Amino acid sequence: MKLRKNSSHSISSLFSLLLFGIFALFLMLMLLFSARIYQQTMEQTDSDSGLGTAVTYITTKFRQHDEADGIFTGSLDDIPALCFRDTIDKKDYITYLYLKDGNLMELFTASDSRASSSAGTAIASLSDFRTEKMDSGFYRITLRSTSGITSQFLLNSTDTDEASDSTPAKKEAAS
Repeated sequence: MKLRKNSSHSISSLFSLLLFGIFALFLMLMLLFSARIYQQTMEQTDSDSGLGTAVTYITTKFRQHDEADGIFTGSLDDIPALCFRDTIDKKDYITYLYLKDGNLMELFTASDSRASSSAGTAIASLSDFRTEKMDSGFYRITLRSTSGITSQFLLNSTDTDEASDSTPAKKEAAS
């Protein structure tokens, strides 16, 4: 008896092997592209996180101090600042938020002390921080991240007394 070699079996095996190779190639390409997209997304998130942190921090501070004479604009070492007043045990304290050396800084100090802008704590990396007091208790806050993304938003204080900017304590904090 003569044994016949089945040639269709070897073609079927070759086809299966080729199909598996194509599948593995597409799987590798998909993994490479996915890793690249993930890396770009993480880089973007890292560059925007400073801006998001700053927006959230400023908004929270603003809401915490939304009371009569609690929020005002001033300066610290001739650097414009957004200021928040606290009274603890009948003593006034000022929290300054300002931009110095590419960082949004915070400094909490007694209102009668000689504060220095270099004593502040860095909150987030920013290239620009501006505040503008507008009519009816609104404050316009403008931030720019180190990657150039700008965020501008309005916060409204329930204390809308326009004459409150001329109180001696506010003049003292501004100097």
